[in-house]
Amino acid sequence: MVKSLLSLKELIYPAVCISCERYGKAICSICEAGWLVKCKKTKVLGIDHYFVTDYNNFSSKIILAAKEDGNKLAIKLLSISIANSIKFAVQDRKLNKEIDLVTIPSQKSAIKSRGRDHISVLAIEVVRQLLLMEINANYLPLLEVAKRSMDQSNLNSKERKENMKYAFKVSNSLNSQTGIFLIDDLITTGASIQEGVRALNDAKITINAIITACAVGRNFLIR
Repeated sequence: MVKSLLSLKELIYPAVCISCERYGKAICSICEAGWLVKCKKTKVLGIDHYFVTDYNNFSSKIILAAKEDGNKLAIKLLSISIANSIKFAVQDRKLNKEIDLVTIPSQKSAIKSRGRDHISVLAIEVVRQLLLMEINANYLPLLEVAKRSMDQSNLNSKERKENMKYAFKVSNSLNSQTGIFLIDDLITTGASIQEGVRALNDAKITINAIITACAVGRNFLIR
């Protein structure tokens, strides 16, 4: 009976891919495959940066579905892509100990409006995915918001950098013995990542690598 009702629902309201709007699945196999490709490597502020896909009209919809809507499929897809990048980075850097993950924090207003802390939810799922890959990881929420920043969506690169200046601070005495992986879902101009690096460096915390799900091209501005 339940299966019949579900089949009827799918017939009347067929699933549409949240990324490309093809009928069939909530995230179609073509769009899903774009997040499961070989990891890319570049530099941000001289630190190795690993990510899997470029930020574009298709990947942006997955990011928004995870961040704004709390879409579980999108969150899982992002977490798998980040975990795959971390696995590649661990092998690339020849690390053989537990790793520690630190996230770029969200503004309190964003957490309140969404009803959840998106980046923490994502980080916890990444830890779960890494465990399936037999990689032990700890989530250390070291960074916290130090000041209220403006919404960056309408700011240019220079304005974003100024907006994020001294926006973060290290919140407690937790530390890593082997260095941390700085995590975010997306990097565009790099202003938030740059501020996270600044805050961690000021606290004398070593950053092994920066990991994001996607980035604006391979050759973005922050170097």
